[in-house]
Amino acid sequence: MKLLTILLLGFICFVFVMCSPIEKYNSTPQIFLAQKPILTNGDTLKVTYVANSSYDYITDTVSVGDTIGFKLYLNADYNNLVEFDIECSDTISSKLLLVDESVLNTVFVSSASNYLAGKFLFRQMQNFSYFTFSYVAKAASTSAVMKLALQSDAYFATSSSSGTNYISLRLKIPIVIK
Repeated sequence: MKLLTILLLGFICFVFVMCSPIEKYNSTPQIFLAQKPILTNGDTLKVTYVANSSYDYITDTVSVGDTIGFKLYLNADYNNLVEFDIECSDTISSKLLLVDESVLNTVFVSSASNYLAGKFLFRQMQNFSYFTFSYVAKAASTSAVMKLALQSDAYFATSSSSGTNYISLRLKIPIVIK
């Protein structure tokens, strides 16, 4: 009787696990500002959601020569992070400053990443990470946009799924002459 009860309970557990959709553990990755962007003088920048055809967010105006510190929180929930990309639309008016390469190598695969081009491939089994960098305003621009993109290993079996394994956001940073 005990054996029959154990087998029945085992079968019920097996059925519940098999009926649970795999997609419930998949989710769209997320990019968050872990803190407001900070200028070197200590002032914080306001970031406003605008969602137009050219960019998704806009910061307060900065001046030529300003350096903005960004601290991002990259999250894949139950999945693993695969790749993070940063792309500046205007490399004449802006420049990215990254942390030391030895620090980057602890989080990213150096042989597959291209840090100078803004391509970062994660080491295996990481579902979240903090990413810190600085943005230097080198010249005046009303069109400088920084694109951030994140990809996870989430798998959505059908096209009707409500998620994706990729997310990107575009941040406009207006730069004026002091």
